[in-house]
Amino acid sequence: MEQPSSPSLLLQESSAEIGVPLSTKQIQQFIVYLEQLQLWNQSFNLTSITLHDEIIIKHFVDSLAALRAEDIKVGAKLLDVGTGAGLPGIPLKIARLDINLTLVEPVAKKVSFLRFIIGLLRLENVDIFDGTLERFLSERMPYGSFDYLATRALKHDLILKYGQKLLRQGGKAILYSSQQIPPSDLSSNWSLSCEHTFQLQKGYGHRVVSVVMPSV
Repeated sequence: MEQPSSPSLLLQESSAEIGVPLSTKQIQQFIVYLEQLQLWNQSFNLTSITLHDEIIIKHFVDSLAALRAEDIKVGAKLLDVGTGAGLPGIPLKIARLDINLTLVEPVAKKVSFLRFIIGLLRLENVDIFDGTLERFLSERMPYGSFDYLATRALKHDLILKYGQKLLRQGGKAILYSSQQIPPSDLSSNWSLSCEHTFQLQKGYGHRVVSVVMPSV
């Protein structure tokens, strides 16, 4: 019978296995994130995934896979749309402190958690917008502001609809899914830059990180 591993060891081994090794400090930050996510989840429904192993692999490691799919440039501005409890944005920020992160989330209790955990982890250059992507576009007018857009929770068509307005020239959208994007979904406005497929540890499933960019 397989012996359960500690959360920190599981995170260390699983992240290294997908090619994103973490430092001791980064692992400690992830463990604080894990503990607070579980604690808050007892009162607020932040995520349906509640077990240590599942949060680490299905949320944290999965989020980090974008760093294998795309060589995110130093100091990049990244917009995480529909971030929920901070995924994939906060894991990417922990792994890459140089990223300038904007989180868009319309659910108030999730925004409260985001503000708390960002303060607790002392993450800098993180902005939170309390509202929908449509409101963000209307109120912030962030046209051509971002190097990358990312989403794990939303349907890709929303990103593909508004993404060209948000991205700088040469910018890309990072889309997480359990399957490859059908070419028909991209229309003539987008092209596939890279598709990174991998298996989550512990048999938690097949995952695909698709990187797409506006067609010239």
